[in-house]
Order: sequence, then structure tokens, then C-alpha cells
Amino acid sequence: MKIVAIRVMVLLAIVFLVDSCTKNIEPFPDAVKLNTSFSLPVGSGEVSLSKTLETLGVPSVNLTENVPEWATYGVVYYADTLPLNLTEVYDNAEFINYLMIRTNIWNDFPLGGFAQVYFLDGSDSVIDSLYNERVTVPAAEHYDDGVVVGTKFESFRTEFSKARIELLSDAKKVVIYSGLIVTNEGVTESNINYFDRYKLKVQVALRVDFSFNAD
Repeated sequence: MKIVAIRVMVLLAIVFLVDSCTKNIEPFPDAVKLNTSFSLPVGSGEVSLSKTLETLGVPSVNLTENVPEWATYGVVYYADTLPLNLTEVYDNAEFINYLMIRTNIWNDFPLGGFAQVYFLDGSDSVIDSLYNERVTVPAAEHYDDGVVVGTKFESFRTEFSKARIELLSDAKKVVIYSGLIVTNEGVTESNINYFDRYKLKVQVALRVDFSFNAD
């Protein structure tokens, strides 16, 4: 009988000890909220004479010069349409804290360049443009033999508001416009033969910070 009583007392002591040691410990959460950040390329565009350039308006420059037809228009451009898939981010993120898009432009031409970016939904309707007005890069400088003295570079950073972040969730495609502003001074009969050496490159990348639950 004494042995049974002792065993009961020992069990009660163990229960009391466990309860005393754990009563102030918070219960383990069902999920842990994590914050992460990553960057990814959105796409790139390019203007070069190896491509079929689009023109705007009517011929208005270099009308008396012996130059290609495209060089008689004030604006020439090329549009690159690329798929955009942010489904993984929007589906897994509990909250997107920050979204920024950076546009880098390199210009070899003796003409000013520009870029604009549009986001399209599944029906190819424009849901947002990256800039209210296109962003620009200055004309590059050249030696007399057409060699580029220094490629011009500009970088532009756009931070998205909460409303624009929500809007971007419907984007399925991105269209990157890259173009040149043609002038009488920038295109001449003496330098046009060097133009096939030059390129205007546009690179677009995205950074996103978001929170998610790790179950």
C-alpha cells in the first residue's frame, strides 16, 4: 500500500513540475510570417538598323539629304512584346510591401533616344504605362570615323503605389518601346554609313518585397 501511495505522490510531483515549467510558454504558432525580396528581369528592347523600324508622322527632316527613308521621319522606334508572369508572386504573397521597376538605357547613336513601357492584360488592353511621358537618353558622341567616343547611359527608377501594385496583378504582357529622335544635325550623308554599327538598348527589371506565411 505504501508503495502505491509513493508512486501516486511521484506522479503528482511530475505533473506539478511540468505545469510549473510550461505555464508561461506561448503556444507554437500554426504558421510563421516571412519577409523576402527578389529581383527579376522583365525584358529588354533594342533599336538597330538590322530591324524593321516603325515611324511616326510624315517625313519632316533630312528631306534634301541622300539618306534612307526612315531617316526622314522625326521619330523611329521598335516595340518588343514579351510575356509577363507574376502569378507566383501574387498567389503566394500575403502582402506586397514594395515594388519597383528600373529602366536602363544605353545609346550609341548620334541621336537622342527614348523608352516607354506598357503593361497589357489577357485581352491585350493597356492597363498601365510605366511613365507619364517617355524617358530619354542623350545622343552619343563620335569620332570622325564613326567610332563611339562614349555610349550614353541613363537609369530610371519607378516605385509603385499600392493601387498600381494591385493593377499590375492583371498584367500578362509587357511592351517595351525603344526609339530615336531623328534630327538634321544627327543624320547626315557623311555619317549615315556608320549607323549599322550602333544600337540603342533598353533593359527593364523588377524588384519586389513581400510577406508570406510559411505553414
